[in-house]
Amino acid sequence: MLLPLILWIVILVIVFPIAAIITVPLVVWRLTVNLIAIFWRKDLVGCLSSRDLVFTSDDFYGKARKNVISCSITFGSMSIHDLRSTFKERILDKPVYSKLKCRPILFMGYWFWKNDCLNPEIEVIEEKGLHTDQELKALLPKWVSTGYRVGNPLWAILMVPLTGDRTAVIIKLHHMVADGVSFMKLLEDFCDPGWTNLETSGVRTFSWMHWFYAWYNFPWKALKAYWLARRRKGFRPKAFFGESLTSWTNLSLDKLRVVRRHTKAMFPTVLSGIMSNAFHRVLETSGKLEKPKYVRVVIPTPWPHRPSKLCNHVAWIHADLTIGDAEVMQKFETSVKQSFISGMHGVMWQVFRALYLLPAPFLAVYTNWGETNLPPVVLSCIPGSLSFVSMVGNEVQHCVPILALGCSTGANACITTYGDGACFSLRVSKEVLPTQELLDLLLNKYLHEELDKLYTKALEELGTQELSNNNDHVKIAIPQNE
Repeated sequence: MLLPLILWIVILVIVFPIAAIITVPLVVWRLTVNLIAIFWRKDLVGCLSSRDLVFTSDDFYGKARKNVISCSITFGSMSIHDLRSTFKERILDKPVYSKLKCRPILFMGYWFWKNDCLNPEIEVIEEKGLHTDQELKALLPKWVSTGYRVGNPLWAILMVPLTGDRTAVIIKLHHMVADGVSFMKLLEDFCDPGWTNLETSGVRTFSWMHWFYAWYNFPWKALKAYWLARRRKGFRPKAFFGESLTSWTNLSLDKLRVVRRHTKAMFPTVLSGIMSNAFHRVLETSGKLEKPKYVRVVIPTPWPHRPSKLCNHVAWIHADLTIGDAEVMQKFETSVKQSFISGMHGVMWQVFRALYLLPAPFLAVYTNWGETNLPPVVLSCIPGSLSFVSMVGNEVQHCVPILALGCSTGANACITTYGDGACFSLRVSKEVLPTQELLDLLLNKYLHEELDKLYTKALEELGTQELSNNNDHVKIAIPQNE
């Protein structure tokens, strides 16, 4: 008699409360996401990041994320055979990929594991004839707008020969693959052994602690995303595949380094200040200064100050830039330190950091920013997308961020360092800048003028001796095709 009584006491006092603590937040999360989708607009759920969509990343809610796309311009020609074989050798180091998937059509969701063999999932297509840069720009929107269909390969590669002995490599991959395929072997082939500050992490499956963490935090992320989407209703793109413009420019890496040392900030913070003032000027020119008053900019970058090396976390700066704010750089730096990418919600990270295993969304690379030249495979990426130009052994000219914009995103930016320069690419919604002429004015004129202002100010306040760069560039071993 005593044993059953003790057993019931344990169940009622310990098991039931624990089950309630674990289950109730999950129910709240499911209700939050479903109510937002049902009673407002379905595309608002897309404001959540891939990390937030852990329970809703497939099927109904994830249709807008079925494809992620990257385009890179390389020097030299290549063949389909070389591209396909090198791709398999250097990318598919984990040919069978397990993905925890969810069908959210049920109230509590339906979770299941699926194993996908990636070896036969590669399709390489070559565009016939030589093409100019303008023809490439006209081709990209068509490639972006082609949706994913069941039966299509997970990796679709379009090779476009360009004039001037160049090749454009456009990669379209299913978001399931972009969420966590290991690229360690690629990085080991690409980087010198002497690059000691490189840390990589491969695929990590969802741990039970990840779930526990997600149940408690993602409902608030969903509500925040909903609020941000409502707040940006006036100028945000209507959907992930909303119309946008893309352009790029080359910046002086030495000037960026000088400004960075003068401000004692990260490179993305320097870019935030430059872009804020440049956007202010171009919007003033176009007569659209009041709409928007700020632009959200995504700058993917290795995060050097993550709280722990246990954090398997690819960081990208994701913050709102107040147009023309004199203190935008300081506010940007503060917002990054307080954001999800750095603090892991503070207390929760401190409690669970020893057990927390977050799956890498695309490529986990952590290194110090700005004092060394990073290989293009690191900095030419955009959230959920990668440039694979390094695997073919061709020198990179520039990379074009052509990932479709999110509902709450007005602009996407990425930077690729090379030699003494930095190629800065920007993709912006037409609801922010309606014409290509305004975008070119922003990048080719105002952006350079704002950088020159900060550079001149740095030279005036700091001596040239203090600004001298004594750091050697990292030597990158680019693999060559046999």
